[in-house]
Amino acid sequence: MDYLNYFITAFTTIFVIVDPPGNIPMFIALTESLDHELRERVSKRATLIGASLLIVLAISGGLLLKVFGITIDGLRIAGGILLFAVALDILSGSRSKEIYTKRGLEHIDVDSLAVFPIALPLYTGPGAITAAIVLNSEANDPIAKLLLITAIALVYLIVRLTHVYSEGIIRVLGKSGSDIVARVMAIFLAAIGVEFVFAGLAGKLKAILR
Repeated sequence: MDYLNYFITAFTTIFVIVDPPGNIPMFIALTESLDHELRERVSKRATLIGASLLIVLAISGGLLLKVFGITIDGLRIAGGILLFAVALDILSGSRSKEIYTKRGLEHIDVDSLAVFPIALPLYTGPGAITAAIVLNSEANDPIAKLLLITAIALVYLIVRLTHVYSEGIIRVLGKSGSDIVARVMAIFLAAIGVEFVFAGLAGKLKAILR
C-alpha cells in the first residue's frame, strides 16, 4: 500500500469537507457574544469533541450508527434541521447563546455549545463522517489506520488554529461589526441546514426507490 498517497488523500478529503478556513465566520457568528475565556473554552472542547467523534466513527466503521439504527441520510436531515433552528435563533435577535456569558452557567452551557452546533454538525457533519468511514474501509492494515487518525487529528489542529485567528477578526470588527457578521452568516448557516435536509431526503428517496 502506498502510505504517503493514502495519507495525502485522507488529509485532503477530510480537510476539504471539514473546511476549517470556511467555517471561521460561522464560529464567529456562534461565539461573538462570549468573552475571550469562554470562547477559548468552547473552541478547545469543540475541537477535541469533533476530532474524537470522527476518529471513533471512522475506526468503528459506522458500527455506532448501526447500533442506534441511524443512517447517514438521517443524520443529514437531523443536522440540517438543527442548524436551521440555530440560524433562526441568531436572525430573530433572541440569540439564546448569550446566556453562556451569565455567571453560574458557564460550565453547562459552554459544553452544550461546544457539542452542538459547533462540533456536531458544523465541523463533524454527515459528510465528514461518511468520508472517514469510507477512508477507513480502504485502510488495509494498522499503519494505514494510524495514518487516517493522524490526518484527522491534523485537520482539527488546523481548526483550532483558525479559532485562535478568529479572535483577531472579532477584535477588529468590534461588538457591532461582529454582530452584523453573525446575522449575515446566519443566513448562510440556514442555507447549509436546508442543503443538509434536502440531501438527506434525496438519499432516503433513493433508498426507498431501490
